Amino acid sequence: MQKLTIVADENIPMAETLFAPHGNLIRLPGRDISAADIKNADALIVRSVTKVDKNLLSGSTVKFVGSCTIGVDHLDVEYLQQQKIAYVSAPGCNANSVVEYVFSVLARLRPQWLGAKVGIIGMGNVGSALYRRLHKLGIEVLAYDPLINQDRYPIMTSLEAVLNCDVISMHAPITQAGDYPSYHMIGTEQLQRLRTGALLINAGRGSCIDNKELLEYLKQGPGVDVALDVWEPEPAIDLQLLPYIALATPHIAGYSHDGRVNGSTMIVKSFCRYLQQPLLAPVAVAAELEEIIVVADNPQEFLNQAILNSYNVLNDDLRLRKEAEKNPQQFPLAFDAMRKNYPKRLEFFHRKINTDGQDEKKLLDQNLAALGYAQ
Repeated sequence: MQKLTIVADENIPMAETLFAPHGNLIRLPGRDISAADIKNADALIVRSVTKVDKNLLSGSTVKFVGSCTIGVDHLDVEYLQQQKIAYVSAPGCNANSVVEYVFSVLARLRPQWLGAKVGIIGMGNVGSALYRRLHKLGIEVLAYDPLINQDRYPIMTSLEAVLNCDVISMHAPITQAGDYPSYHMIGTEQLQRLRTGALLINAGRGSCIDNKELLEYLKQGPGVDVALDVWEPEPAIDLQLLPYIALATPHIAGYSHDGRVNGSTMIVKSFCRYLQQPLLAPVAVAAELEEIIVVADNPQEFLNQAILNSYNVLNDDLRLRKEAEKNPQQFPLAFDAMRKNYPKRLEFFHRKINTDGQDEKKLLDQNLAALGYAQ
């Protein structure tokens, strides 16, 4: 049997371990994969930075496309279906990672977040996971997502009501068609609805917020904090916007080691089902468990310290700003390099927070378990 040729984004973790046993693996920069690169390939394994459409695939021998990401907005699904090219994504693979990113932002920018009302835009895998965590912590939550059954969750409401919350966390996919397109769903009109002191987080898709209108809004000093992990456009973000952003990161909210490995694992399993072959490599990853000692005067401070000792989003912010200051002309390359060389970040379940000696040990253990720690 002729050996398969598999072209994969070089940033996909464990690609050698998981995909190479199934064929000849060629790793390339995701943004640079061209039609010539995949002309004789059997399978294409990508992330969200590769646009997979007729321009890329026409004339190729590709019969399987796997995206190790939660969304498919970078895939021309209609074309893939017309050409009978199998395609899969990894929905939910990094939802937990994005949720932990949000909590790290809260711990940095809203240290009294236990008393906040939180609005969620987009109730897919990420938004619903965030809701479940917040609900377990006893936090009031409202949500907006017109694309799902409004009876699915008891917190569904209007966009206007969500924008009136203390914290608004965006997790919508990007759509430009239909009755409720998410492209530029947040512009000047919606931004002006935010209350003074609000925190707006976007860890979904950059163009859900009109970044030009966001810049003009923030220049007015509205008393609102904004945290952006996703931008419009990427990687050539508008560096004029950067000084107005309270926390700025290079599209790494879902970049925990566990989330990225989950994505690779889900796709290789789908690939094996497509090939009707067994897995040829182990996919289990040994769990690492670290005990962290935290000392604080109250439960809120204790949780903030636990979160920031596990993952401090400020480190990602500082890296991005340093690169922007160092060489703004080459910043798009630096943006991608920060993602490619992102430090290994383990999720909360790899850590046990020691609550011995704390006056509210039972409550803290419950809240830490709700956050995902190994209590």
